[in-house]
Amino acid sequence: MDENIHFRAFGITDIGQMREHNEDAIGVATEQGYMVVADGMGGHNAGEVASAIAIDEIAHHLSFGSGSEFSSESAVYSPQTLLLRDAINAANAAILDAAKRDEARQGMGTTVVAMQFSGQRVAVAHVGDSRLYRFREGFLDQLTTDHTLVQEWVTRKLYTEEEARNANNKNVITRALGLVAELEVDLLEELVRSKDLYLLCSDGLSGMLDDDEITAVLREHGEEPETAAMCLLELANMAGGKDNISIIVVCVDEVVAGQDDVSDETLDWFD
Repeated sequence: MDENIHFRAFGITDIGQMREHNEDAIGVATEQGYMVVADGMGGHNAGEVASAIAIDEIAHHLSFGSGSEFSSESAVYSPQTLLLRDAINAANAAILDAAKRDEARQGMGTTVVAMQFSGQRVAVAHVGDSRLYRFREGFLDQLTTDHTLVQEWVTRKLYTEEEARNANNKNVITRALGLVAELEVDLLEELVRSKDLYLLCSDGLSGMLDDDEITAVLREHGEEPETAAMCLLELANMAGGKDNISIIVVCVDEVVAGQDDVSDETLDWFD
């Protein structure tokens, strides 16, 4: 575990109320300081294969992978953030390779959202519509932007946020692992504060609960990650549980200042 950040985390994945099997997968590695949620897709149970490959490959790469060669990005992002990106790219390649070797798995894919603590910072990488939220001083912020058709329409001001939430095609994904060899991964780094809460989730949660409902749970139970995660899961299932539901809640108990401590501001947004 990173000695600069003391945190607790709890993750759970659930089939929901309407699916026949669970295509989500999660990874929580507190000793290495990283958390991952993957939401698989594809016929013949291939979605659960893709999400499992993603979790396993990311874990392997973060444990044994080497850093990226020097590039212009090295001046923008920390080595840890670039390693997280490389881990997702390695997972993408592994999924494509597995699909080539098994015709039944062709077209399988998965979303991914991953975070890892390093120093006083958190590195974030994501592809698809699984999300990372930060709850700080009573306010909930979505740190990732969904890679969906509807989100593109919101960005272009063709849809309002409310129209997007109620759209029939809101789950059409524009980016995912397993679709193309050259994958675009969104990256983010920011400083962490003591008492910050982070929530990683698949759209089985975010599609069932709005920000106010998530905020209420984190405000009341955020200091107990397991309680908060179980409460969010129960509410999502009560709201219909239309998809698999994956949740990881991370509570930052303390951030210890170190030599690399810098001003308290977001360092950089997307790749």
